[in-house]
Amino acid sequence: MKRYLAETAFFCAAHWKQTPRVVRGALRDYLKHPLGKRMYAYTAAEYWQWAAKVSPEDLPAAEAMVAEVRAYLPSLDDHERWNTQGLLASLKR
Repeated sequence: MKRYLAETAFFCAAHWKQTPRVVRGALRDYLKHPLGKRMYAYTAAEYWQWAAKVSPEDLPAAEAMVAEVRAYLPSLDDHERWNTQGLLASLKR
């Protein structure tokens, strides 16, 4: 239940372009829970998009998360890799 609440808080805060304090706190709580590679990739993309629009000082941290996702791309099966590459391709400054 705590993981679901943390997930919801992060994605809602990022989607509705909340303040950096709110998004960072929600992300920190969400990352305390184990995430699969797919959810981590989605979280990194959402965080990057939020940072690019709302909080440029968070871009280095968001880009580090995206770099982690790119690093584990080869370990994914073909379908997951294709989906994840499409998600990452949508990240434009």
